[in-house]
Amino acid sequence: MAAGLPDVPAARMRLRPLSLLVLLVVAVLAVASFVFTRHVVSDQEHKLLKQRTDEAGLYLSSLLGSVTSEFSSIAGTSAATNADPNAFRKSTKLLTSVPGGFGTIALVRTSGTPVVIAQSGAAIPAALDGARATAVASAVAKTGLTGGLVSTPLFGGTPNDRKLGFAYSSPALPGYAIYAESDVHPQASSPTTSGQPFSELIAAVYAGPRADPSQLLAVTGGFKATLHGDVAATRAPVGQGEPWLLVAKARRSLVGSAATATPWILLGAVLLVGMLAVLVVETLARRREYAFAVADERTEELKDSMRELAGAQEQLVRSERLAAIGELASTIGHELRNPLGVISNAVYLLRGDLGPTPTDAATRHLSTAEREVSAATVIVSDLLEFARQRDPVTTDVDAVALMEEALSVLPPPSGITAVRNLPEPPVLLAADRDMLRQVLLNLIGNAYQAMIDGGTVTVGLTTDGPKLHLSVTDTGVGMEPEVSRRVFEPFYTTKARGVGLGLAVSRRIVEAHDGDISVVSAPGQGTTFTVTLPRVPVPRQAADRDSSGSEVTA
Repeated sequence: MAAGLPDVPAARMRLRPLSLLVLLVVAVLAVASFVFTRHVVSDQEHKLLKQRTDEAGLYLSSLLGSVTSEFSSIAGTSAATNADPNAFRKSTKLLTSVPGGFGTIALVRTSGTPVVIAQSGAAIPAALDGARATAVASAVAKTGLTGGLVSTPLFGGTPNDRKLGFAYSSPALPGYAIYAESDVHPQASSPTTSGQPFSELIAAVYAGPRADPSQLLAVTGGFKATLHGDVAATRAPVGQGEPWLLVAKARRSLVGSAATATPWILLGAVLLVGMLAVLVVETLARRREYAFAVADERTEELKDSMRELAGAQEQLVRSERLAAIGELASTIGHELRNPLGVISNAVYLLRGDLGPTPTDAATRHLSTAEREVSAATVIVSDLLEFARQRDPVTTDVDAVALMEEALSVLPPPSGITAVRNLPEPPVLLAADRDMLRQVLLNLIGNAYQAMIDGGTVTVGLTTDGPKLHLSVTDTGVGMEPEVSRRVFEPFYTTKARGVGLGLAVSRRIVEAHDGDISVVSAPGQGTTFTVTLPRVPVPRQAADRDSSGSEVTA
């Protein structure tokens, strides 16, 4: 430090509260923009996955259509030879001998019990039964102007060596049906090439409309029993029978590396802007403090040497202070334009990364990101709501009536059934009614959201000595152990939107009532939240209404 200039205490090297506030706001904006952009990219990824899955489904449908054409040709040939067995065997021998062909093709007489009168390839029983007979009967029943084709479910053999059959009945060949059968090895997946519709997918085909492991028909490389994460499904029709299900997920990102990196680039850019803003604020604050220190020292010198000029000296101090504050305000107003410019430039560079002809969806999403970054400060409201605490104002609350009210305020959506396991009212407890109502609405709302495909929500109330237990149970997807362990943490959420404060606030309310909230959940087995609170007895006048004279308690 130069001679005659004031020293800066070491304590002043710490970040100022204003700098910390700027850093916090920018961090919140960065996280919000990252989460939103990540959601947009994930949504685009899922749409592309659905498109690729539909394309693969069309390819599978075309293959099944060729089966119908092949059977129609066989039926026409048999009709021309009056269903002659020898002619049938000659015409179908090649179809069972070529690689990838059927293992067995049979001509079945359908009058009465289905009986095989001619067959090529591996032998099957002459008297069809089980899945074979059912498929033949179904094909005959569904014969139309273009014939009826149905497939059997996978049957017989072992899980890795099963059989699949097709039955076809044509109006050109009355009284007869064509039945073909092949061995199926689901786990023997074959490699795919870039030109095939499955090249970008890890896929599984089921011989039926549901993902039944026993009906797994074919798989592509990388399949491990069950597909997890972002998956898509489509159904391919099989003639007039039940459609087949195709389930797929992407082998790698479908939106491209630039779009995948966009959330991270935006996060880094906003954090960089935050650091620059903190640097500017810190620099200006230190300059302001130094200017005040210099002004104070010069003031003391003036006081010591020029007592007669006290009035002028005070005017000078005021001028210097006003000048320092004015400089600070002016500089901050000027410097804050630079961070805003950096944000705009970052978005501009992101547009450049998407190429000269970005899709309309990408342009719309980036425009939305620009708008949403400016609106991200709404998250601060949630933070303030979490920080605002108050003690409960307790009154006697009928827990049964309160749970009925929560269900009426938040009725179950379509496809979800609400079940009540509640005793006869009243069941009283000392609580803040509005705060406890908020807890119940949070738990019931979360239960609805956990059941995307519908289910049952059960609200229950039991008593155990001095304790009262309120429970909300759903039949939804359940939670992994790690999620169950952290579900009450502030800002922890598995949802695409939200900041994860609902259950944290609920726990704080329950603990303010000297209670406890717990969760029991397992993947695929639903979730149960239980709120345990102290009981209070029913007032004496309620007990007096008991006609037997015995006291009635809640």
